[in-house]
Amino acid sequence: MKFASAVLPLLAFVSSVAAQASHIGVPPPGTQISPGQSLDVSIVKYNGLQGSTEVGLVLSLQYCNPAPCPDPVNQLGFILYTGKWTQDGFKNGQMWDNITVTIPDFDFTTAPARLVETRFHLIGAGPAANLETNTLDLQMVVN
Repeated sequence: MKFASAVLPLLAFVSSVAAQASHIGVPPPGTQISPGQSLDVSIVKYNGLQGSTEVGLVLSLQYCNPAPCPDPVNQLGFILYTGKWTQDGFKNGQMWDNITVTIPDFDFTTAPARLVETRFHLIGAGPAANLETNTLDLQMVVN
């Protein structure tokens, strides 16, 4: 019985965190990007049962030459956007924030790249702090 009373609250917390998770909805994986180009990014999250207070959102670009890309938790790369997640739309239990960023006009060569979303938010009445990182593989193309 003691085991259940210790584990059940932990499972409830983990479930609530998962319900608040976000992901990169747009662009699709493998999208080709070029220096100086505008890129539309959509950050999607689900409408969870527990409240979430947004603290900060960072979108960054990792240039992966030489491959592989570095761990995004330790190295974000080029910062494309900083601000808060703000709801632009809602449909079928999903909310999203559309953000347009500009790929840096840097001396890139054709190579793999990665879009990194780093989101910090507070969950529940406690609240509990949650930092999540999501990535999306892209392809840098230079003519």
